[in-house]
Amino acid sequence: MAKSITTIKRYEVSQEEQREKDFSEVKEAVSDNKEAILKGIKLLSALDEGGTLDSAYAFNKKKNAALTNLVEEINKERYTSLLENLPELIFLLGDLDVKAIRDLTSRLNHGLEEMEPSSEGKKTSMFDLAKSLKDPEINRSITMILQFLKGMGKK
Repeated sequence: MAKSITTIKRYEVSQEEQREKDFSEVKEAVSDNKEAILKGIKLLSALDEGGTLDSAYAFNKKKNAALTNLVEEINKERYTSLLENLPELIFLLGDLDVKAIRDLTSRLNHGLEEMEPSSEGKKTSMFDLAKSLKDPEINRSITMILQFLKGMGKK
């Protein structure tokens, strides 16, 4: 009869062999992800140049104290109305037609550029006002203002 096995001798990988295996895995991963690693290095460099990396590191080291200070500051009475109105403000921003606002601000900027600083003391008579209505740009602007006021007055 065969002799029973009483001890099992496991194959042990030496520390040097394990390091060599780990190094080859890391080398392969670096080779496969070369572009991402280079972008990551550029990102870290940019964060370091701007001082953001130091701030993030310091925040991470003292995050409990920093978060405690932040919560204590936000919990003050003067920020209560801001925190209560913040969700409504976010929803309002979602409802705004940004393209229309951009067009309006562009027109306002053009109007401000066209204003004559020398005409501050000049008075406009009723005749001048009636005469200016014949100018197509002024007429278009007044029509837009009237439509705006009509739309604003609707319920």
